[in-house]
Amino acid sequence: MTIPLIEISEQEWREDSNSKTFYELQGLINQKEKMEASYRGIFPNVDPYLVHELVLRMYHDPVKNKNKGPMYTVEVFTEKGTDSQKCREHILATTGTVPGIYDKGTHYVTHMRLTLEILKKLNDFDFVLGVMGDYTGSNPSMGPMHEFDDFEKRRQKVDDRKKNIS
Repeated sequence: MTIPLIEISEQEWREDSNSKTFYELQGLINQKEKMEASYRGIFPNVDPYLVHELVLRMYHDPVKNKNKGPMYTVEVFTEKGTDSQKCREHILATTGTVPGIYDKGTHYVTHMRLTLEILKKLNDFDFVLGVMGDYTGSNPSMGPMHEFDDFEKRRQKVDDRKKNIS
């Protein structure tokens, strides 16, 4: 007994293929949204772009980055009136590097090997409003590159994008 072949037209095949592609791409978008929600849940005070990039770099070369992480210039923004000495000491204890202090003690910059664990400790510190960073590789730090408004704009951009998708 032979099984009859089902013939479909080229248009039906295209529609089926496009439907499959659409659902595959929609699934990819859904997974990305879940990741971003996880980033925001675990690191509410960290730029989601920084978290995503760090995860990719750590995953890309796990042997090289195991327990030490890639080199980043990290910027921490704090509330006005924060004890800058206390923040400096916390950042030093967390990162092993002494930060530069800018903007009347509300902006701290350090060049360091960044890991998710270090990022979480910076995120959870009292008075932190935001954390941003830039991958530098083997290059030296360029010093402060961001303002707190940059962090707020990125956070708003992610939130707005999520609202437009819903």
